[in-house]
Amino acid sequence: MDYDVIIIGAGLSGLAAAVRLTHFGRKVRIFERHCFPGGLNSWYYRNGEVIDVGLHALTNYVPASHRSAPLNMMLRQLRLRRDVLELCPQTYSLIEFPGQQLCLNNDFAAFSNEITRNFPDQADGFQRLLEHIRHSDYFASQAPFQSAQEVVSSYLTSRQLRDILFMPLMYYGNPCVEDMDFKQFCIMFHSIYLEGFSRPKVGMKGLIQTLVERIRSAGGELTLNNGIAEIHGDGQRITSVTDDKGQTHQAETFISCIGARETATLCNIPLPEWLAARPGQIGFLETIFTLAQPPASFGIKACTLFRNEKAVFRYAPPETPVDFDSQVYCMPGNYQGCEEIPAARHLRMTHLANPTYWLNLTPEANLKAKETVLARQKEILAASWPELAESILSAEVMTPKTIFRYTGRLNGSIYGSPDKFSNGTCSLKNLFLCGTDQGLVGIVGSLLSGIATVNRHFLT
Repeated sequence: MDYDVIIIGAGLSGLAAAVRLTHFGRKVRIFERHCFPGGLNSWYYRNGEVIDVGLHALTNYVPASHRSAPLNMMLRQLRLRRDVLELCPQTYSLIEFPGQQLCLNNDFAAFSNEITRNFPDQADGFQRLLEHIRHSDYFASQAPFQSAQEVVSSYLTSRQLRDILFMPLMYYGNPCVEDMDFKQFCIMFHSIYLEGFSRPKVGMKGLIQTLVERIRSAGGELTLNNGIAEIHGDGQRITSVTDDKGQTHQAETFISCIGARETATLCNIPLPEWLAARPGQIGFLETIFTLAQPPASFGIKACTLFRNEKAVFRYAPPETPVDFDSQVYCMPGNYQGCEEIPAARHLRMTHLANPTYWLNLTPEANLKAKETVLARQKEILAASWPELAESILSAEVMTPKTIFRYTGRLNGSIYGSPDKFSNGTCSLKNLFLCGTDQGLVGIVGSLLSGIATVNRHFLT
């Protein structure tokens, strides 16, 4: 055999799996079609500046003393020092709905008090919901879908409070339309509300390069600009894979982090369980604005602002190209200690988008549609911060079409299929899944997914 393990895709979960495998002497090779590792959390260069692709926040932030917390467990498993991340905690973030504003500041007791003050008749129900979440086994393997809307509604009668709670959790990790798997709700509730937000001070490049250096120094291989084009099997096992350049490679075992259905379509034999995974329908449009001055100069002090313009929050593909009624603003320079970083003059503005519309545009129509979106976004910004809108120097728009082009994610859906495979197995005995379609999302979640895959299937 050429390798002990071949990993398809260099997303964070694939990189974490490779690091973990090399700890135990496995000969590993990763194949990545893109020119940079990191997948949906990679970076690119624009005018000499490093731009993070997907970084809004690193969730699950806790102090180093909380040893059992996901963040610190991940660091131990990858044998990383915490200072490698240069984590900067948030000052605060806001959730705004008509007539309501709630503050998040990595202090759950303060957030709970915000709910009690703004929704006094919901306080008891919220505490009972909290107990339910804390006693739920939300990492149970392959547990059936349970509607989070139904569970939360049984504790909270206020539609507005439910929507307020759901909005950050859905925007930051939900592949389902209008509802959410209760397991995923619990995971996201824990990572955002019970723990909190931070960001690597200089972005994701440093962490990703550290992971790559760990892999290569231990004898692992990372091949960029060359993905896997075909997976060959005999009905029981994968026998080999062929890369984009036509070369064939063999390994004892294979891990894929490119998505369940995306992996199945590469196989020369049917993989019915992964082929049955429904393509994700949730898409986003995000614009990175570069300003003449940091957003804080114009009165935006929050690290993240979740804003819904209507009384009711909808989380679904809009009938129009973009749903401007809900917005997420990310201000990297507002995190503690980040006032002078290059990204301090950035403002990220995110909306739900219609994947079908964007994926079917011609290049000319795509450019025109982006210009239309930019004009509307500038109107929205001007309505709240007139001077900020006038200070825009440049804007970079990413759509579902962008995501599909650079990652191959079906429909450009960053959270993958609503059908998850938490145990990562399929009918081929030597093929395992990690990453988004295993059910863990975000930076910490993706890294833990790769770790868990190796621990479960290679070290037991």
